[in-house]
Amino acid sequence: MKLDPVSLAKWHEEEEAWWDKHGSYMSYQWRLTPRLNKVLRADLENDYVKFLLNPNESLLDLGCGSGWLSLYFAERGMRVLGIDLSQEQINACNELKARSNLKSLEFECCDLVDWSPVKYQEKFGSVFVNAFLHHLPEVELEMMLAKIAVVLKPGGKVYMYEPLRSTSGARRIGVRLIDAVSNRMMYALLNLLPVWFDLFSDEYKMALKAGYQMSSPHEGPIDIELIKKFCSDSFEIVEIKGWHLFSLGFAMQSMTLKESAREAYSWLTAQWFRIDGLLFRMFKWQDFSQSNRFILCSVKLLRK
Repeated sequence: MKLDPVSLAKWHEEEEAWWDKHGSYMSYQWRLTPRLNKVLRADLENDYVKFLLNPNESLLDLGCGSGWLSLYFAERGMRVLGIDLSQEQINACNELKARSNLKSLEFECCDLVDWSPVKYQEKFGSVFVNAFLHHLPEVELEMMLAKIAVVLKPGGKVYMYEPLRSTSGARRIGVRLIDAVSNRMMYALLNLLPVWFDLFSDEYKMALKAGYQMSSPHEGPIDIELIKKFCSDSFEIVEIKGWHLFSLGFAMQSMTLKESAREAYSWLTAQWFRIDGLLFRMFKWQDFSQSNRFILCSVKLLRK
């Protein structure tokens, strides 16, 4: 979708205002608990660490949020620059840096659309993009992938973890049945039961009163064909892999519950993750794609 300059400016103003207001609570949900992280992200973590980690190199963390991934790589010997448009998030990053006392860790607050990559030309051996690009309109997605190409050294690596969609999947009757059953179960567990038994935390109730929703105004899954199109000149696509279908959304919503209830839901989250893995083995991730469904996938790129 092409947007005029006024519409683009409004898009970014709304996104930035939302993140400044609700970024802390969203980051809290996204981080999960140590137990939930171990269940849901251990294999993902091993995958991106194996692909990106090189203690002799520099890494750029685009859309770094609260900085926990930047810290992860810096603690393992990489020189890391994290960039985010939200001053609220960068403040949290700088607090993290102060506690870590790592000189190899830096953060910068700027609108990445206006960010000039020239001074970082071919500086980074790795780029991590963690759930950032799906907040951009199409024209800026293309621009951002071009900027990533500028800052990467030849042969450099990009690991993107983003919600994707595709029109190439087959919505077979089995897939539609799985969707129908899963959606009803999740609605009962995450909406009906918490209301009936007053399981939502006070923090979540306050966030709702402040206008919080579990997504920012303009985020949505990225069409995989756009990524292929915009990467064709500068990158080789190494792998596209589905990781989270139902489980991550379930886990993030379980973070809205009181701690006692959340512990009980941890077991259910593990079961959803096992179901995700089974479904990705039985079907393609594209088979479950819908226009507004967030299927979290990794995309590995090599700079040509």
